[in-house]
Amino acid sequence: MIEHVLDLGNQLKKDLETSNDFVVDSYKDLLIIGMGGSGVAGDVLKLVLNETTQINVEVRKTYGIPRTIAERRPKCLFISYSGNTEETLKAVNDAIKYDLDWSVISSGGQLLELASENKKQYVKVPTGLQPRAAFGIMTKAVMHFVSLDTDGKYLKLCNQAGDYLNEALGNQTENELLSHALKISEEISTKTSVIYGGTPLTYLVAQRWKTQINENAKSKAFVGYMPEIHHNEILSWEANKQDSKNNYHLLFLRSPNENSQISKRFELTKKIIGDKVEISEIENISSDNIISNLFHLTLIGDLVSVYMAENLNIDPYDITAIEELKKLLKE
Repeated sequence: MIEHVLDLGNQLKKDLETSNDFVVDSYKDLLIIGMGGSGVAGDVLKLVLNETTQINVEVRKTYGIPRTIAERRPKCLFISYSGNTEETLKAVNDAIKYDLDWSVISSGGQLLELASENKKQYVKVPTGLQPRAAFGIMTKAVMHFVSLDTDGKYLKLCNQAGDYLNEALGNQTENELLSHALKISEEISTKTSVIYGGTPLTYLVAQRWKTQINENAKSKAFVGYMPEIHHNEILSWEANKQDSKNNYHLLFLRSPNENSQISKRFELTKKIIGDKVEISEIENISSDNIISNLFHLTLIGDLVSVYMAENLNIDPYDITAIEELKKLLKE
């Protein structure tokens, strides 16, 4: 898995295949449906559109399209790396039933077949990866669907972010970023990770850290959003304080773009509960390129999860429990 993490920069720079005469018409309402490692790419597109447009964006991670949503007549984007994700395919059938406008991102499978049969726009991504290992490619794919991006600005931002990651990983024998990620993985060890973000971007990355720790290291992890955690979760460290100290590790994903009150809240959190749980802070870069900002923290988290797997003698590729669940659902 480490080779895929180190390849994130090249993934962001990869040119992808699209349907013939690929054009994305403008839309005011976008419904994105995808699960797991595919669905997080939808979260990235929502982040970008929320930062730059007035478009209403909803990311849905479950079965189907309710009639109430269909009545809004949203543009739909279905994302499934394999093309065979059960929940996503159900939603495509609903889009066909409701005669909605839709497009897809996939490496193949039933989803790409349906797009071709119905003459819908698509972006085809390369095969051969587990969905979570294709995050750079899937991010590049969703940037094709920024409808106002007539000059390909966001595709260029992906390429620039790819160059940044490759440069950041340039000297792997004496690389501070790799050393930092290894240190964090050792600090977490067998503990449960709790990851806090304080901006839309850092909270999105916190969720990526969680799922990578879940899947690669087969370890428990949870997320929180500052300042919401100050209205509830901050109290959870009071009971059984020794258990918290021994079994949890708190991670703050920090951003130079935080609201000043958010920054103050992070500092006060350390003051109030710093004696009850170990805390690590991970600082983000400050760049005009939102994709670079996103992938700097993403890269660290992906590395942490892989190093955790190595430390715990865990196979990051093993998804036996997920596959068994799929088999039981079919029965």
